[in-house]
Amino acid sequence: MSAQDNTAARLKAIVQILAEQPGTPVKGADVLAAAVARVPLSEWESEVLSGGVARGVKRLSAATAALVKEGFIIKGRTGWTTTEEGARYAAAPGAVALAGNFGHRLGAEDWAPAADQVQMAYSPVSQSWELTAQLPAGTYEYKVAIDRSWEENYGAFGISNGANHVLQHDGGVVTFRYDHRSKDTAVTVLDGALV
Repeated sequence: MSAQDNTAARLKAIVQILAEQPGTPVKGADVLAAAVARVPLSEWESEVLSGGVARGVKRLSAATAALVKEGFIIKGRTGWTTTEEGARYAAAPGAVALAGNFGHRLGAEDWAPAADQVQMAYSPVSQSWELTAQLPAGTYEYKVAIDRSWEENYGAFGISNGANHVLQHDGGVVTFRYDHRSKDTAVTVLDGALV
């Protein structure tokens, strides 16, 4: 994984660590150390910088500001805690892919859940995972794959290992949304019609 992927995995780990101790403030240094223990530093990240802190730890510490901004954690005088939104995020998968027969249209192989191009982004506003793409007219089939593999996947109606979702698309911009609570997807085309 890249340094950016490692940092993202450690940020997720921070929220999970805090969610495991709800309402109990934990010292920031202890949280950072626990996150690094779960997602170890690469050789490049382990390089100690002028302040005596490893590069990866320094990057992670700075990146925690995003967790505060998203409303996932609170940094207080007595330590860090998770919010209700943070607890929901901690329970969410690490990665959600929309793998289907249109992967090549996004720059990946078809049906490749590990490809970066088919990864969905979590939206705290909608509390769902989203991917927006420009697709030509056609019939598309896909499934949602969790954590970049087929081990956990959901097809039509949110059924585990279920039949493929099928989308008849007239062409244009389409947004896919996945809700991990229902394990199902919704599709919105550019004109706002729900498919």
